Amino acid sequence: MYEQHWHLQQPAFRASAPASFFYGSRSHEAALLKLRYLVEQHQGIALLTGVSGSGKSYVLDTFCKQLSPTAGPIVSILFPQLTSPELLGYITAKLETVTGMSNSQGESLDHVLQRLELAFQQLTRDGRHPVIVIDDAHLIADRKVFQTLQLLLNYRRANEIEFSVLLAGNPELVGQVKRYTALHERMAFMTTLQPFNAEETAEYVQHRLQAAGSTSTIFDAEALAAIYHLSGGSPRLINRLCDFALLVGYADNLDHVGSAQVEAVAEELALAA
Repeated sequence: MYEQHWHLQQPAFRASAPASFFYGSRSHEAALLKLRYLVEQHQGIALLTGVSGSGKSYVLDTFCKQLSPTAGPIVSILFPQLTSPELLGYITAKLETVTGMSNSQGESLDHVLQRLELAFQQLTRDGRHPVIVIDDAHLIADRKVFQTLQLLLNYRRANEIEFSVLLAGNPELVGQVKRYTALHERMAFMTTLQPFNAEETAEYVQHRLQAAGSTSTIFDAEALAAIYHLSGGSPRLINRLCDFALLVGYADNLDHVGSAQVEAVAEELALAA
């Protein structure tokens, strides 16, 4: 709606954005490096945490896009409230779709496990490295799922089987995992995304605008300072503030966005302290 006014080729602060929009803060770049280590070094399981809005899903999406062609397939589980049998069945079905293997053996748990093992073996022989990603894992309702993941990792001890598991969620996920000592001890790493500092917030806003085609300064220094203060460095809140501020600036036919517009937007979005 406002792109032409601000001379943008596309929206700058959409939650789902191309890889070129990714801004690598120190914390986010460190997380990406560790995620690549998980797969490239054939580690079993790892944990990515961060408060809501810190950019976990975007980091995961960027990570998946950066994987080498021999890695994968990626099995993304976006609804973590599955029971253990449902989780195993979902993973198996997704892997069989890639391998083209038949699921005619049946749906009972023993048959699902046989099918899963065969799919893992086939993918490993093909030089692939499946990655099972469970987002919002702090919302896992069936606590047996954590035990199932621990047992699932036992398959990696068998010959010709390689895969990794990545759990992502809010900080309370760390405490949940620690209750299962055997699973906790097998973690390759546990990394936490930190909010942007003031400098990173300003760089993030400018990077997003430039990626969207901007060649001018839209948010002045006072506006950027206000964005940091009101968002606390949360990428999700920064996106909301900036997107709405651009809309307000367009409606008022402004040539730049100042702190007054940012603060008015924050009050309307109920973000102001």
